[in-house]
This record gives sequence, structure tokens and C-alpha cells, in this order.
Amino acid sequence: MNSYHKMKKTPPLLTLIAFVLCLAGGADAQTTLHGNYKAVTITMDQNVPYAKTLILLHEMHNGSNIAINYAVGTIMAIRGSTNAYQRLNVADIRSSSAYNTTRASLASFDGDASSSTAVWALKTCMYNGKKYLALHVPYLAAQHSAGYHFVGWIKSTGETLKTVTYDINGVPQNQDVLTNIADYTPDMAENHLAGRLLVSGNVGIGTRNPQAKLAVNGNILAKEVKVKTDITVPDYVFDPEYELSPLAEVEAYVKEHRHLPEIPPARDIEKDGLDLAEMNLLLLKKVEELTLHIIQLAGKTDGLEGENRELRKLYEELKSHK
Repeated sequence: MNSYHKMKKTPPLLTLIAFVLCLAGGADAQTTLHGNYKAVTITMDQNVPYAKTLILLHEMHNGSNIAINYAVGTIMAIRGSTNAYQRLNVADIRSSSAYNTTRASLASFDGDASSSTAVWALKTCMYNGKKYLALHVPYLAAQHSAGYHFVGWIKSTGETLKTVTYDINGVPQNQDVLTNIADYTPDMAENHLAGRLLVSGNVGIGTRNPQAKLAVNGNILAKEVKVKTDITVPDYVFDPEYELSPLAEVEAYVKEHRHLPEIPPARDIEKDGLDLAEMNLLLLKKVEELTLHIIQLAGKTDGLEGENRELRKLYEELKSHK
């Protein structure tokens, strides 16, 4: 009975040992964990500097209906040692192609943010006569010498997780088998149902190099925008001691500079952009100054109208005495 129980317990132990040995294997190690869920060290076709490389994910629709293909998982590209500086680029890929459609999205985490070229990108290409969805590996002169590693679900009717280098230091590679490399526009929606979403750095929409907390390269549509600022609201214009520039001085300034005092000229706005909070407060100041000028002119007009009435009255009296 005891020997029977020992036999029952031995296979799981051997399985665990085999699993650990597989994970610690060489460059071509692959572990199928369940069905099409795999942990893979991707074979590199070229492990040299200045290499631009695609990773073929799976075959995709190309005119004829296609069986199910997909890649849902994470790819890590890495380098670094005591003698080589480190790079870490991680891509979360969600893609599938079946029947007559293809859908894909990509979220990436790139340690090479200082270079706009060093980011993951979705691509399409032709390889040995088949169309593939592929990942462009973040490019810098120093390659990911410690390799590429994938974990997730993946299935392809053609090649899968195959690296194909297409350029080394400006010299084209594999042109006989790899052609028609093109950008793929992600077409899946990503939803975050959270009470709060906190971002510590800069956010870019339509730009890979945001220079502010939020940089949008395009239009913004909103029902309401509130700008909170520490700039003093110019109600001081209505202070009795405020020195209002005479209209003659304003006229002379406009004739010379072709813009209002304190308002930046068009060339500065074209170069530096427009600070909405600052500009709105400056415009408010000009409206308040304009209001004071109108009040002053209204007082002068009322006085002139009163004098005019008196003159008319005298004129009528003189006429009546003739």
C-alpha cells in the first residue's frame, strides 16, 4: 500500500522537476503550459548591433478566409550585463485573425523613451508568400543581446514568434523572403473601468514625445473646461488708483507694434503656443480697461449732450425775441 502511494506521488514531482529544467533551458527553450499557452525564448536570427527586426506573430487574413490565428501575451526584449548597459522593452499584444478580419492592439512599456524610434510597433508584412501580423522591435544601435521572451496564448497557421531582420546598419536583409512591411493601425477598444486613474508622468495623445502633463496632437471636444491658476485676476483695474492708459497712448502703441499692449504678438504665439489661462486673464484685463474707457466716454458724452441742450435752449430763446 505504501509503495502504491509512492508511485502515485512520484509523477507530479518528476513533472515539476522537468518543468523547472525547461524554464532554465537554452536559447531555444519552449514550454507549453496548457494548450496554446506557452512560455518561449524566441530564437534570434541576428544578434548583432544596428539590427532592425520584426517578430512574426501569426498569419493574417489576406483576401481568402483564414482559420483562427491569435497572439495574446507579453513579449520582453532585454539586454544588460556587468559590461553592457541595460535595455528593457515590454509589449503586451492582443491580436487575432480569422474568417475575413484581423483585429489587434498593443500596449508597450519602453525604457528607451528618449528615442522616438525605440518603441514597439504593429506591422504587417509578406513573408514567404504569406501575410503576417508582426511586431517591430524597438530599435537602438545596441541590440537586445539577452534576447526576446514570450509568455501567453499563441496560435498561427504559418510561422509564429519568428524573428526576421530586415536591415543591419543600413544594409537590407532577407529581401528575398520579406516584403511589403507596413504600419498596422490598432483597431481594438481599450476600456478602463476604475474609480480613479493616476498617471505620474506626461501623457501624450497623438504624440510620442509629450512635453507637458497632457499633450494632444489634435482636436479636443469637451462639455466643460476649468482652468485653475495662481495668476491674479485683474479686478485691480477698477481700483481708483489704477492708472488707465490714455486712448492716445494705446493708439500710438498699436500703430507702432500692430498689437495691443501686454498681448503677445502673433509671431510669439506661433512659436510658443497660447497659454489659455494667461491669455484669458489678459483679455479680461483689456475688457475691463475698455469698460473704463467707455464709462469715461459716456460721461463726456452725457456732459456734451447737456451742454448741447443748454445751447439749443438759448438759441430758441434768442429766436423768440426777434
